[in-house]
Amino acid sequence: MAQKLLTTKDISERCGCETQTVSRWASENDVSYVGENKRKTYIFTEADYERFLQRPKPGKRAKKADEKK
Repeated sequence: MAQKLLTTKDISERCGCETQTVSRWASENDVSYVGENKRKTYIFTEADYERFLQRPKPGKRAKKADEKK
């Protein structure tokens, strides 16, 4: 059975985030790619997508352990 591959755009649309966020995460987390330098095209597997969903989210949206609602 063929494995379904996803692009940076596919991941960003599924998650509702910017493609730049996905590309930055991919470059820091050993996601496969074709091309070089600024012409890299990241090729995500479903496993990569699941890892992306589990990433820590910095910034305003990040929840702190000691934060109470």
